[in-house]
Amino acid sequence: MTEVKVHDKYLVVIPRDVRVALGLKIGETVDFVVEQDKAVIYPKRGDPASVKKLHGIIKHKGAIDEGIDEGYAVMGAESV
Repeated sequence: MTEVKVHDKYLVVIPRDVRVALGLKIGETVDFVVEQDKAVIYPKRGDPASVKKLHGIIKHKGAIDEGIDEGYAVMGAESV
């Protein structure tokens, strides 16, 4: 557990070990939820805004099924 100080305007810095464990990146959004008198941080992934940011970065000519098959082939090759 890492202790942090609450600064002006109630700002806190998410400690490095927590950022690494959650895989947080600059610009990502998180949800703070109170569960049983504890604050819990949930990274927001897969929300529509995240998908919109990624739209169009992959260029593929052909059918979507071919693109998916190519992706799976590459992922399989990387794990070898």
